[in-house]
Amino acid sequence: MRIQVRYESNRLDVFDTASFTKPEPFDGANMLTNFEVRVDELGNTGLWLVAHQYEVAEAYAKAADEGETPIARRKRGWKFLLAEARELPGVESVVIDGQTTLMRIAGELADMVRFEQMCELWLPMSAGKSIATRVVLLFDALCAAFPEHAADANTIARMCGFSTRAIDELRERIAPNMPNTEEDEEGWLSEFYEATDHEEI
Repeated sequence: MRIQVRYESNRLDVFDTASFTKPEPFDGANMLTNFEVRVDELGNTGLWLVAHQYEVAEAYAKAADEGETPIARRKRGWKFLLAEARELPGVESVVIDGQTTLMRIAGELADMVRFEQMCELWLPMSAGKSIATRVVLLFDALCAAFPEHAADANTIARMCGFSTRAIDELRERIAPNMPNTEEDEEGWLSEFYEATDHEEI
């Protein structure tokens, strides 16, 4: 796993679980490593990487019933601090294995994995539009799709991976550039009628 944390100061921290790590990182026979990138308590404790192990041993095989596949034991591993809580205001983005996981937008770290997944589900024709435009379109689409939650803007915003404050700011900033569908349709119709007025009957 490769994690990149970029700061607004242009500092770039790169964490690589493969580089300079021995093939057997845990004591015993570790057959599977479970990595957790903990972003759920960013403001309180910082950004952490947690690595647990799935250990196999002859004793586990002997403990299994005859004909049954033995079960590896999941054991707690270690926590690694990637960014301290005091550093978080300066974090611009977090990229994991080439995928942008967190990005600072409108002053806040947005969940880009959730955002992209929801766009793929609800805005399949939005390719080519800016992130800011897609955020607003996605929020409006989810309000229409989930009227039972539309009154609670926070719930819809979390479904987008953003906060309501960030979405409101983006909406305000892109408003001058958002197309007015009704005006566009009226303009198209007026051109149509002007053309037909000059046709001979």
